[in-house]
This record gives sequence, structure tokens and C-alpha cells, in this order.
Amino acid sequence: MPRKLRCIVFRVVLLGLYVAFLSGCQQSQKKDEAIALYVDAISLSQSNDPNQAIDRLQQAVEENPDFALAYSLMGNIHLQQNQLPESAEAYQKATEINPWSFEDFRQLGKAYWLMNDYNSAANAYAAACKLDPQSTEVWCGAAGSYYKMGDYESALQFGQSAKELDPADGEVEKLMGDIYTAQKDTEMAIEAYERAMSLNDSDPQTMFSLASAYLQDEKFEAAKELLDAVVAVQPENAEAWRYLGFVCLKMREVDMATMKYLKAVQLSPQDWRAHKGLGVAYMMKYRILKSFDNPEAETYKKQALMYWSKSLDLNPAQDKLLKLYRKYAQ
Repeated sequence: MPRKLRCIVFRVVLLGLYVAFLSGCQQSQKKDEAIALYVDAISLSQSNDPNQAIDRLQQAVEENPDFALAYSLMGNIHLQQNQLPESAEAYQKATEINPWSFEDFRQLGKAYWLMNDYNSAANAYAAACKLDPQSTEVWCGAAGSYYKMGDYESALQFGQSAKELDPADGEVEKLMGDIYTAQKDTEMAIEAYERAMSLNDSDPQTMFSLASAYLQDEKFEAAKELLDAVVAVQPENAEAWRYLGFVCLKMREVDMATMKYLKAVQLSPQDWRAHKGLGVAYMMKYRILKSFDNPEAETYKKQALMYWSKSLDLNPAQDKLLKLYRKYAQ
């Protein structure tokens, strides 16, 4: 190679090395600036200035687009502010940059769950399960997400894994009961709810779910006892009062059923089921008095027709009730 050409090549190589050096310095400087902005954002978030913290984090990721921690903190702040789509977007970016971050997948699942995006929540929680198989929370989150989606087989698999990790978790047992109920396996549902009750006997939601399972199994006395306990703790629980009305009807306690349904209608005037049940209770009272030729019977019949009419107004798609209404209205 001629000497002049060798000089040119040498200069080009030196120029390339110099450019690379400058580029590296610039990248290093940008990363340092991003870290400084990130630290500033932490301080702002701790001093309850979320908007300024988010602004600093956005500047940080502009300086360093691969700054996973900045996206993670951004997701946390948005989640605390109930800005769910922004939170999910930030966590999603963090997981793309760092696919080994259990915490980001866990938080991503939580954000999607709160958005009622159960398909995305299930995927995020399932990914978190692979990263930390010892976390009951994410197994339970995946099970709950699949349950909400109606994929009860997957829900059962994840739920059983959560139960194996923590057999003393009442929330897991409650979820298992819900899954078995959805699968119409009343016996297994009752067993799960009873275990949940043994772990947390003061939870009204568990009591209500177990009472519903007892109703399916025609254990009316046990169901009534639990429902009475529910309304004692939650006197405004209209659904529990309606269920109590139904139980009392099954136990042939017509006057008591009427009282329970009246309470349900009072608390939830738009509940067509409560109006229908109250009409049934009044109609049963009418038929009892009618058999004794009691002149008050017609009063109860009118009450029954009035509540049936209201139920049909709220939900016209009740063919059987419509036939009964027409029959007795004549």
C-alpha cells in the first residue's frame, strides 16, 4: 500500500475512534442526566408532587429510552393517582425493557385488573408466576383474572397452585369456592367456603357466598342463619335481604318472607327480582286466606299483582311471570 494511502487510512481510523469516543461520552452524559432526573422524581413523589415527578421521569426516558426503573416508578405514581391506562402503559414499557422484572409484571397485572381488562391482567400475572413461583398473590391474581374471563379451568389450575403455597389463606379458599360455584360443583363450593369461613368467620361476603351455596343444596336453615348474620353486619345489603325473603318462602314462613322482601325493595327499588319475590309472598298469603274464605284475601292479591307489574316493568322478559299475572288479573 502506498505511503500516502496508508496515511489516509490511518487518519480515517483515528477519526472513527474519536467519533466513537465522543458518542460514548455523550451517551454516558445522557445516562447520568437521566439518573439525576430519576433521583429528583423520587424526591418529588415522596414530597407529594406527582405531576412534577412524572415530568422529571418523562425527561429521564427521553435522555435514556432504556431506563426501565424510570418507567417502573412512572407506573407506580400513575397507579397511586388512579391513572390506570397511563400506569399500565408505563409498566408495559418497563417489562419490555426488563422482561425479568417480577415486580413490574405484578403491578402491570394489578393495573389491568383495576381497568377490568382481565385478559391482559391474566397474561401479566401468569408471567409474574413464572418469575416468582412462590408468590401466592400473583397465582391468586391470575386465578381471579381467568375466573372473571369465564375460563374456569385455568382459574382452577392457578387457584390450586395458590392454595398449595398458602393453605391458610381465606381469600384463596373464597376464590376457589367462587370458581366451583361457576362450574356448578355445589359440593366442592360448600367445602371451599366452609374452609374460608373457618379462616375468617367474620367476612360478610364469604358468609353470603356460603349461604348461596347452601341454598343450592337446599340447606335452608343453615342459609338463613348465615344471611341473618350478613344483614346484621351489613343492614343495607339489599341482595342479602332478597335472599332471606327467598329462604323464608322455601321454609313456608310467608309473613317473614314478606318482611324481608319489603326491606329489599326499600333498599333497591330497581331490583326486579325483589319485586317479583314480594309478589309471590303476597300471592301465597292470598291463597292461604282464600282457602279460609277470609275477606282480606283480595287485598293481598292486589298487592301481589302490583309488585308483579312493577317487576315486569323493570324486566319485561319474564314469560312465566307474565302468564301468572294475566291469570290472576282476570
